[in-house]
Amino acid sequence: MTVPIEDVWSAAELVAFGLRTGARPTDGNTYGQLLERYRTNTAFRDAVDTVAGGLGLVVLGAPARTGLVLSTQPGSVFALRMADLRGGSMAADDKLIAGLVVLGIAAYAFPHDVDLDGTDVKIVEVAALDRFVRDAIERVLALAGDPDTVDGQARKAAEVYRRTAAFKPKDRLPGPARGCTQFAVLEVLGWLVERGAARQLPQMGAMSFQLTDRFRLLVADVAGGEALEALRTVRRGAASTASAAPVAPAAPVAAAAPGEAAVPAAAVPGEAAVPAAAVGPVAAAAPVAAVGPVAAAAPAAAVPVAAVVPEMSTVEGD
Repeated sequence: MTVPIEDVWSAAELVAFGLRTGARPTDGNTYGQLLERYRTNTAFRDAVDTVAGGLGLVVLGAPARTGLVLSTQPGSVFALRMADLRGGSMAADDKLIAGLVVLGIAAYAFPHDVDLDGTDVKIVEVAALDRFVRDAIERVLALAGDPDTVDGQARKAAEVYRRTAAFKPKDRLPGPARGCTQFAVLEVLGWLVERGAARQLPQMGAMSFQLTDRFRLLVADVAGGEALEALRTVRRGAASTASAAPVAPAAPVAAAAPGEAAVPAAAVPGEAAVPAAAVGPVAAAAPVAAVGPVAAAAPAAAVPVAAVVPEMSTVEGD
């Protein structure tokens, strides 16, 4: 069947939107209209998938609130590596730590396979993530595998993580300084924000972030490996312990916009709140008091966790 040139143009336009981190689909804009067409028109969806494939990209999904989620094929010109996190100037140990942090975020937010099928709000906080990774270090160190495999690299990363200080204060400003693992966690989360896989939550504190559907779909696409499972096991154990403790009454939940998750009514005026159940142990470490997919700063559309340690491919747009 011949595809009209207008449809090819529209398909390429939708892929371009998917590559732009700052693009947001709505009912009234072109991105939203093309996204809805992708979700409801099989012929157009095939055209978009074909255009993406020709560019070395793979469409992982098209959530209404996130937009087109793209990942890269091996050798794609859009692929990025962990070294790109800091403009290519990362030391080998920093790459290892960053890769382990990405695995840690995936395990912390999605400890069970079924979690990857849900759309619950997932909130993470820097100090809590750092503690979680540290709690899992012994299990990661016990992994088998050659040094050049992902699991072998995860083991090496755990060794580096363990000997690196958890926190170093800045001279004058609040927050962790470079050279500690909390800084590495914050840097990775900021990078995910730039790639559309997370959003900052200022209402909950400067160190709190919400993971987007984009991150969930990317993890679902590549989930696997002993390193990720080791981290997930620790997370499941922590969750079981927490569930055995008395639970305080939940805060009233305010109604959210269609397609969005609800948030407790006690949030900052004018801001959507986040369901307490989605926060888990993380929120307890952050001041109670926010999100938007990955800052509209850097264009890039996906952050797969494929070869996470020490390298991780993602999508770079323009």
